[in-house]
Amino acid sequence: LVLSVPRGGMDDMEMAVDAFDWTSNLGAPAALVGGAVLATLAETREFLAPKRKDSTPRRMLKQATRFLLLSAFGLEIISIFVTTVTGTMLLAHGDVPAGDQAGVEYHSPMGFLRYNHEFEYLTARITFLQGLFHWLIATALELTIPKEAEGEASRRMNQFIAASLFTIVFLMLSFYNAHMSFYENYFHMTFKYLHVAFERYVLNIGHRPLAVFYIPGFL
Repeated sequence: LVLSVPRGGMDDMEMAVDAFDWTSNLGAPAALVGGAVLATLAETREFLAPKRKDSTPRRMLKQATRFLLLSAFGLEIISIFVTTVTGTMLLAHGDVPAGDQAGVEYHSPMGFLRYNHEFEYLTARITFLQGLFHWLIATALELTIPKEAEGEASRRMNQFIAASLFTIVFLMLSFYNAHMSFYENYFHMTFKYLHVAFERYVLNIGHRPLAVFYIPGFL
């Protein structure tokens, strides 16, 4: 039995509150991952610093690892920020005029969130998961970098752990795709996010002049 919840009234506000709970549940693990990324950055800061004696492949691995860690932290911060702001908007949803959304039917809090705040919904989901992937991949890459005075047994163990982390990333992505809602897979969701962001910040740039400051972030 599927119940349709029309927009407007207490039922609609209850749907917004349920969606708010989702944003809270996503913001908490994003904060945990962000803290773990900071700890990893602090522990590997000296090791990942480029040295003159480093070969080109070793230097590139260090740079890639550091980039992934820094981007992972940034992505998790974005996820925390977006879920917090979106949660505030959701709790004020009952005071927002219906406009062109009057009469729209929702079957779940996620459907409600996707229809009314798709950009925020996709931003929160993608930045959290992508930040988690960056952290895991960075940790795996750091383990593949040869270390001074590293024994053969330790070297093999690090390679095994790195391979396991890469495998975990693929398993997580497969699991995520198998439980995807509204989109075919993670790549389709990312493409949709880019489409929504393009419409919001490029096609409507006349209404959003500060969007030009996003340009350096893509260079």
